[in-house]
Amino acid sequence: MSEEVCHELKIKYDPSVILNMQSANGCLDPLLGLACNVPCTISDLTLYLQIHVIHNPAYNILLGRPFDVLTSSNVKTYPNGNTVVTITDPNSGDVLAIPTFTRGKHWRPTEAANFRMKRA
Repeated sequence: MSEEVCHELKIKYDPSVILNMQSANGCLDPLLGLACNVPCTISDLTLYLQIHVIHNPAYNILLGRPFDVLTSSNVKTYPNGNTVVTITDPNSGDVLAIPTFTRGKHWRPTEAANFRMKRA
């Protein structure tokens, strides 16, 4: 998660947990810290995520392999470019399909899941 979004959401993080993250271009950037057990709500599903905070990345929030494993995620991309991410609630087994939207397009609630992170 970007430092800017972390501060905007008032998420507390531990600055003593510092790792180096390798970017797609091969550069190593030190993380600013780790936010533990942050409640993340997607529609009716609340997950508790461990979030690494980094200064000025190319993204706001990047959900990676740990998220994929936790939710048994599945990504399906259609010939027209639409993509749907399907996740499973690890506690109830309920399945949630999340349509995505193209970067740069104006966000509309009908095009993406109700994704929010609760303030700490």
